[in-house]
Amino acid sequence: MSVVHSAPRRAPGRPQPTRSPLRVVPAARPRSPRAPFVLLVVTLLAGGLVGLLLLNTSMQNGAFQLAELEKEAETLQSRHAQLSLEVEERATPAALAERAAELGMVPNTTPVFLRLSDGKVVGDPEPAARGESPSGVGGPSPAAVGARE
Repeated sequence: MSVVHSAPRRAPGRPQPTRSPLRVVPAARPRSPRAPFVLLVVTLLAGGLVGLLLLNTSMQNGAFQLAELEKEAETLQSRHAQLSLEVEERATPAALAERAAELGMVPNTTPVFLRLSDGKVVGDPEPAARGESPSGVGGPSPAAVGARE
């Protein structure tokens, strides 16, 4: 048997397809180096971490200062309360009379008053004498002295 090779038949009226001409494929574009980008990202991350560390340290320092100032304010408030109590105790009439007696003062049982409307002296002026009660209580009131006139 004989094998005959025949060319493929083409339809009449169709042009024979032509092959496109061969051309050189351009070389692959060189890729940008990754090292600068990676270095930038790592630097940004490291800078952020250092910034957070500094912020945290600063806030902790502020918290310690706040705690110390609150403790100092509490101590000062306690001292203020003690001093206020001491002032109240020293301002009582009995304490004032006692301190006046220690200074050599005596209560005046015959006070004299000056009436501002006319400038008249109301009362009988007499010097206070030692040996009277140092309580500081019991002298006449301004109304009682004015009624004598």
